Amino acid sequence: MGLEFILGAIGLIIAAIAGAFGIGHSKGTSKAEAAADRQRAQESAAAVKAVAERRVEATKGAADVQQAVNDLHDDDVSRELRESWRKPTSRD
Repeated sequence: MGLEFILGAIGLIIAAIAGAFGIGHSKGTSKAEAAADRQRAQESAAAVKAVAERRVEATKGAADVQQAVNDLHDDDVSRELRESWRKPTSRD
């Protein structure tokens, strides 16, 4: 009976140690997942902000061009378009 008791106690100790490592691992995993979620949220917010800034810059540039075109006379607009926009040449 003494040998069974000792083996049972050793088994119980090993099970307790394994359980402690498992609990620690699961806590570490959940912390890492939470940190990764926060990182993804921050990266997503930064990407959305960058897109919004580019959109504002593009809209401002388009408004500037529209204003410049509105300030020109029709003949000047036609001349500018002829100088800037060429029909692509066909390549055989």
